[in-house]
Amino acid sequence: MVQIRKYQPKDRDDVINICWKTGYMGDDSAGHFDDRYLFGLLFCLYYVDYEPENCFVAVDEDRDKAIGYVLSSLNSEKQEKQFRKKIIPKIIRRAFLYTIWRYHRTFRVFWHFKKTFQEAREPSHNESLLAPYPAHLHIDILPQYHRQGVGTKLMRCLESHFRTHNVKGAHLGTSEKNEKAIPFYKKLGYSVIYEGPSGYGMWPDAPEVRELILAKKYD
Repeated sequence: MVQIRKYQPKDRDDVINICWKTGYMGDDSAGHFDDRYLFGLLFCLYYVDYEPENCFVAVDEDRDKAIGYVLSSLNSEKQEKQFRKKIIPKIIRRAFLYTIWRYHRTFRVFWHFKKTFQEAREPSHNESLLAPYPAHLHIDILPQYHRQGVGTKLMRCLESHFRTHNVKGAHLGTSEKNEKAIPFYKKLGYSVIYEGPSGYGMWPDAPEVRELILAKKYD
């Protein structure tokens, strides 16, 4: 049985693993980015370490393990500033003191992410997005738990949380290659508001894949 609950510190390693197992445009990142802790720093650890109150997990009670999550920030502008201050130094230390020596290919992918980071997070790029959709989210579920209603339960839980905190809208990013997720988001009322060249976190071996941003307003 799968239970939805607030994130707890004991879930941290499971969250990193889920992020890594689903991080290559919805598929496993193994062979594409092999330092899973650095991957966690890039894409999920800010939320569980600094905004755990806005994170929920799906737990397989038989295994006592998290098998999915939805991570969020209520204020994306604040999150971007905090990410730069609190996470970027950790990313740099990990990449240059560990990853570069042990995972040469992964370091090259990391360097690609780094080069696209500034452009993707310019305030001017986000200004028209953040006013109507100030919150954002990331949802990932291990493949063996797909099509069991887990994602819908996580999203309903998060949206209730958003409404409790008077969040008027939220957005999320994905790629056009994540074909299983896009219909799921649309079914829940999210619409594509941007489609364009790959930005931060998009893969160097898939330059033709376009980035999608979907968003939803809450009544």
